[in-house]
Amino acid sequence: MEGRLLLSTIPPVDNRHPYLRPLGVPAVRPNTPVLPFGATKVASFIDPTVGIVNGRHVIVGNKTFIGPYAKLNSTSGFIKIGTGSSILDGATIQSNPTRAKNPTTSILIGNFVSVGFGATVIGPSQIGAFGAQSKPTGIGANALIDSATIEPGAIVGTLARVGPGVTVPAGIYVLPGANVTTNAEASDPALGKVAPITATEASDLSKNLANNTALAAGYAALFQGDSSTGTTNIFTPARKGVFNGNLSAVEGAGNEPGSANGPSFEPTSPTGPTFQAPLGQQQPGLISNFRARVTGEVVFHQQAAIVAHSLGIGNSIRADQGQPFVFGSTFTSGDYVVINSPLGSNVASTGSGITIYDGVQAGDRSVILGGPGAKVSIGGNVIIGAGAVLDRSTIGAGASIGARAYVANSTIADGTVVPTGAIIINNKLVGSIQW
Repeated sequence: MEGRLLLSTIPPVDNRHPYLRPLGVPAVRPNTPVLPFGATKVASFIDPTVGIVNGRHVIVGNKTFIGPYAKLNSTSGFIKIGTGSSILDGATIQSNPTRAKNPTTSILIGNFVSVGFGATVIGPSQIGAFGAQSKPTGIGANALIDSATIEPGAIVGTLARVGPGVTVPAGIYVLPGANVTTNAEASDPALGKVAPITATEASDLSKNLANNTALAAGYAALFQGDSSTGTTNIFTPARKGVFNGNLSAVEGAGNEPGSANGPSFEPTSPTGPTFQAPLGQQQPGLISNFRARVTGEVVFHQQAAIVAHSLGIGNSIRADQGQPFVFGSTFTSGDYVVINSPLGSNVASTGSGITIYDGVQAGDRSVILGGPGAKVSIGGNVIIGAGAVLDRSTIGAGASIGARAYVANSTIADGTVVPTGAIIINNKLVGSIQW
């Protein structure tokens, strides 16, 4: 018998101490992958690949999306995540890395917080806020929050680090690759590590959070079943219109939810990846035990077994925000590689898809991102270093991107060597990763 840890069993927020007890549900069965159990309108979704350690100390609020291969480790300490937040693919949240006896450390992630692809948060840390104090707050891809406070309404850029004891104030944007070690560096743009948040940055963060809230509802519907996805025979709670739950629908290579299940930016019908058949034609590839998490219109010009053999562990290739993704032959990747197109559209003419040509190699924890209006392509025989982030950029054939480099909104010519840790934005070298 399993205990049902329902939303109604969690005490309400204490208005005098809102950070102490935010409304939420422990991330343990049966509250996974849909949390709380049997929810629809307020459902959070935790991808089945998410690694959760000591789930009774991981409290998750409503309408939150936790993406593939994220890690929530509360071996000692607590992790509390608010409403409308997103912990994206490959992110790591670790409450107390020292695992000290009788810890007092926790990680509080408030409402409307986005923790980006491959980012790491180490406790004790607080990001954003709960209740009336909450504002959209963001952490960029492969960034590190190390025992710090990110106030509601602040944004930490891609591959940036905020060190122990530092507080980033509201309205501040930590620049990509910056290593912020003092409160002065975190608050004074004149010191060169932060800047005021622009209207575009704030708007993109809000849209990203809204998209992931929609994806939480969509994947919850795929798992539970509804009038669009049909019933399942695994379990049926006493609840009209919900049929829990087909785990294979949200595992491996599978469908994106489709706009009928919530995300308005997706096609009407759920769409999934295709692989090359033995005779050369493309065929649907809904494979629940596939080596990577692959969703949406992802086109592999290789057979499924060959693709799986070429991928490392923990790869997330999601075309559920922008498509199509088209792969040539002999694509190889390391571990925990992320390929996504945030804020894109699933209409091919908008240019929010990604094309990856033959012979591309992506290193461990590298991130490749598309976006609205960006014609993203990675040319043949490109090498992408470990931890590098490519954001809405075109990389010419034979180029080499150094480890932990950041290339954004740029075009890299054929054969170019981008140094390790270089930061290239809008086709200009603006600095290097500081940590």
